[in-house]
Amino acid sequence: MHSVSVNLEPPQFLAGWRPETGALFLPALSDSRVGEEVAVRVGIYGQAIRATLFGKVSLVRRVGRPALPPGIELSLDRASLPAAGFLALAARGEPFNFRERSPRFTAARPLRVTHADAPVEATTINVSEGGCAVRWTGQLPLVGDVVLIRLGDGIFAPSARAVVCWNQPGGPTERSVGLRVISEGRAGKAWRTLVTDVARSGARAA
Repeated sequence: MHSVSVNLEPPQFLAGWRPETGALFLPALSDSRVGEEVAVRVGIYGQAIRATLFGKVSLVRRVGRPALPPGIELSLDRASLPAAGFLALAARGEPFNFRERSPRFTAARPLRVTHADAPVEATTINVSEGGCAVRWTGQLPLVGDVVLIRLGDGIFAPSARAVVCWNQPGGPTERSVGLRVISEGRAGKAWRTLVTDVARSGARAA
């Protein structure tokens, strides 16, 4: 998964946002190819709001002209549509009340994570419906890397795909990583079940 950060002028964002189809054109050069998954951190000049949007590349324009600049078009995933809508409100100068993250529950649970085909010892710091923060042993993954989180026991237990949103070197015992779960279906349901179990255990919400 590619990861990129862009800051757009309000007219640029509004010109590229297609709410009826959930598509967003970003006037930025990219090495991405059609079909690839992308995590993009979008900011609007003159506004404090920033949001991370996830989607698949549906168009790449490497050569353009003023009316059709070069860039990429993303087909956003469903979970990113509300954030894109808040960005549009900000770009139009309309009032909004935006909280990018869902409630996080503080909990220390071991996770069976695989990164670059190698198992990693990880322990959750907190969990939410959208992902988790974990303490990480070994070399930190890069922002944009995709990892697998094994959920449950047995050979048929699902594995949820997650993308690295941030990493924090910290001290020898404080190395941590933020993971955004991007799986749907059976694996996504298994992740939500884990979060529900943590919430019901009386874990503190942050």
